[in-house]
Amino acid sequence: MKPKKDLQSILKPIEQYLVAVDDAIKNKLYTGINLLDESSMHTFKKSGKKIRASMIILSSGLNNSIPDDIIDIACAAEIIHAASLVHDDIIDNADLRRGLPTVARKYGPKVAVLAGDFMYTKALEIAVGNNRTDLFPVMVDATIEMVKGELYQIQYSNIDNITIDNYYKIIEMKTARFMAACAKLGACVAKMDTMQSDILYECGLQLGYAFQITDDAMDYLDSAAITGKDAGNDFINGKITLPLLRLLQIVGDKEKELLLHYAKNPDKGNWNYVLEKATQHNVVEYCINVAAEYVQRAIKLLATFPDTQFKNIMTELALFFIDRKY
Repeated sequence: MKPKKDLQSILKPIEQYLVAVDDAIKNKLYTGINLLDESSMHTFKKSGKKIRASMIILSSGLNNSIPDDIIDIACAAEIIHAASLVHDDIIDNADLRRGLPTVARKYGPKVAVLAGDFMYTKALEIAVGNNRTDLFPVMVDATIEMVKGELYQIQYSNIDNITIDNYYKIIEMKTARFMAACAKLGACVAKMDTMQSDILYECGLQLGYAFQITDDAMDYLDSAAITGKDAGNDFINGKITLPLLRLLQIVGDKEKELLLHYAKNPDKGNWNYVLEKATQHNVVEYCINVAAEYVQRAIKLLATFPDTQFKNIMTELALFFIDRKY
């Protein structure tokens, strides 16, 4: 099964909520301190996909209708995600994010660190607002997991010590657990019972895995027209992901030795060989098939909820995770 619509079309029915989230982000981050306002809002200059906000909004409506007070927590989730990108770009020494200079590149690493800290803190303040103390631990735990995941990735960033198990642990902590928290946050705002909240957490976890695996696989597609970005960025930046780990599993000893050497000395020239071998051995197809298994598990969990418009949209969004073109 594949979605028949692009992301904008899929999310069209909740567009008014996503517009409200954008407005809330601007209002919540405004301080009157120009440097802080400019740097904290810089990541939002080009509107992101708002996948996490969408997960919260859609999850909250699965039983009936979307609660009126869903916007603030969806806003908080997007701010936390953006803060993690600001800090990731400092760690990775990245130049661009969404086609614009990163916060660190535009304003310097000192400002970027402080802007990211402010964004994290502001998001958690929002999460505990309106006396919804039940939301706070869910968001805090997910944020802690992201930080732990970043450190775990640094610990296992070397091709000599990373395994596929390490890779899955990294994406669980950095991506999947936050996606899971978003699904559960929607359940909490909608006052669902513990069983439904737990089901949605597990559903979000499965979708988080699928999302990140697909994202990593797209780096091994040799077509900027399809993916919207140059191939090989992860490899050239020394990031070890599932496509390369899978390739190392299935090639012969001689090829494996050469691939390991290239992974330790990543550059555009070495990338051409890696891409050739990845294409030859269909590693992208393998990764998408793995991601599809996670998506199907998520859809099975969604089947426990009533048939509503929001369930259908969430199912389409899940399928989109394994067929996206951005």
